[in-house]
Amino acid sequence: MKRSFAVGATFALLLAACGGGSESDSGAASATTSPTVPTATTLAPVTTTTTLAPSTTTTVAPTTTTTTAAGIVPGEDADVDAIVLAYTVAFDSVSDFETKAQYIDDPSGLEETVAQYLITGETMGGIGVEVSEVTVEGDTATLIYDLLFNNNPTYPDLTGRAVLTDAGWQIPRSAFCSLMSSARVGCPDS
Repeated sequence: MKRSFAVGATFALLLAACGGGSESDSGAASATTSPTVPTATTLAPVTTTTTLAPSTTTTVAPTTTTTTAAGIVPGEDADVDAIVLAYTVAFDSVSDFETKAQYIDDPSGLEETVAQYLITGETMGGIGVEVSEVTVEGDTATLIYDLLFNNNPTYPDLTGRAVLTDAGWQIPRSAFCSLMSSARVGCPDS
């Protein structure tokens, strides 16, 4: 509704600008018509296409990032890239505890959990994550991802969470341990 009003207001201003010439120049009517075409061409970037698209993008893009069927587009949003990296590393079956710990909010005491997860990953032909959608709202994010066994989506469309901490985007311990419990390796109480 706001967009329709803005377009209508812009159109009204355009009409006022184009019709503002004196009508006593009836011989110059065709001359007035010719300059109107460049004015209309010039006004296209001034319309809501240019003005509202950045406003809408500024409002929407930090809140929601929807991806293509192929996954997240790297480099499109730094926060999304950081969240995808956190999930990819934390839930792969090749990164050691020290590497994973930087992406887990409160990784204390999870060394044995990660060691067991790596063993489970070997028996499954490797475990990985493919993130397909991220929604960022302030300092929290939700995402949709597939859990891959041997590079095949075995558990599709799982929901995950991430939080922005002083260390960057991390997976809450509870979300990490929830997946570890599903992998039957569990986590110790914090």
